[in-house]
Amino acid sequence: MSLDKTTIAKRYAKALFEIVSENGQLEETRSELNQIRNVFTDNKGLGKILTDKGLEQTHKQGIIDILVKDASTSVQNLIKMTFDYGRMDDLTAIIDEFNDMCDLSEQLVRARVISAIPLSDEQLNRMADNFAHRLNVKKVILDSEVDDSIIGGAIIKTDSLIYDGSIQTQINQIRQRLIG
Repeated sequence: MSLDKTTIAKRYAKALFEIVSENGQLEETRSELNQIRNVFTDNKGLGKILTDKGLEQTHKQGIIDILVKDASTSVQNLIKMTFDYGRMDDLTAIIDEFNDMCDLSEQLVRARVISAIPLSDEQLNRMADNFAHRLNVKKVILDSEVDDSIIGGAIIKTDSLIYDGSIQTQINQIRQRLIG
């Protein structure tokens, strides 16, 4: 039975997270992994190339050697293991899952705020603080997006939650109450 990308990412990320957190290397590992993720983002298809059976092993090994050159032992082992098991195409998903685990351990939530107009840094900071209090976490990091289809107010989205404070939604709620 073949495992799906999400299951693979969770398993590898969890194992790595447990190892590096025991050794007090979470931040260093996270930083290294994000640099590697950037390499894969900048070189679309790299994961597929490293998984493809058509490319000679020596060529693939040369790329892997470059990736692990300055990496810590834990990151080297992750890259080598994903390569050996033909899972290089899953590496970015593993890194994303690892980042999610780090955020959870730090009680940090990343969200996107969508508003009708650009928000000032002060407004974003206030929204982040209020949203962190509402979610009972230490910190919320907001990315801002402008959507001119919103009449006013804002919508905040996380991976698992949508808080819709837009005026259109408020109008729709009033309309529903009036209709009964």
